[in-house]
Amino acid sequence: MDSVKKGREIIIYRYLERAALAFLMAIYPLLKTKSTSIGRNGILKFSTHDFGILCYGGITNLNLVYGGSGHELCHDTPGREKLPSDEKRGPGFKSGSYRAFAGPVDMEWNTRDGTHLTHTIDLDEVFKDRVVLHTADSARIYKAEPISVGEPTIVIEVNDRTVSVYMEVSLQLVRADPTDTGRDRSHHFTRAYSKTL
Repeated sequence: MDSVKKGREIIIYRYLERAALAFLMAIYPLLKTKSTSIGRNGILKFSTHDFGILCYGGITNLNLVYGGSGHELCHDTPGREKLPSDEKRGPGFKSGSYRAFAGPVDMEWNTRDGTHLTHTIDLDEVFKDRVVLHTADSARIYKAEPISVGEPTIVIEVNDRTVSVYMEVSLQLVRADPTDTGRDRSHHFTRAYSKTL
């Protein structure tokens, strides 16, 4: 009798598991499109974001805290020199998703000459209006699903004594030919803040 009861419980559990997965898959597109919105003026805004970090210029021991998550970079090896090819390249890893915004970004690190620096960035100040930074023609942004991959990524870069904040985003654009229903992808890596300490 106990094995029959246990078998029923397993069947019910698996059914509930599948139902929950089906529900999440059904609402995922709705959740995804609500993270960005296009206003009447054509401006694209975001409510959630991904997060990434870059370190360059010989820095060591970068410790950064955002949204209650700690990150350590360039501890064993100093940050390499920033190359021209790095100007529009975000990090290969991301740590998100965060609601805009999950508090200040607190960081500390050692510069190339060994000076210990600390800095705090208030993302509410940097992105006051929650506008997605890009240079695409706003009229061409695909309104049904403007972001082609993930969500906007806020990137913190520390390069020796300079701290910069970038927004990285890939947009979907409608084609110029109205009979062509395909989409173009437009990648943007835009600086929003920079300070040398």
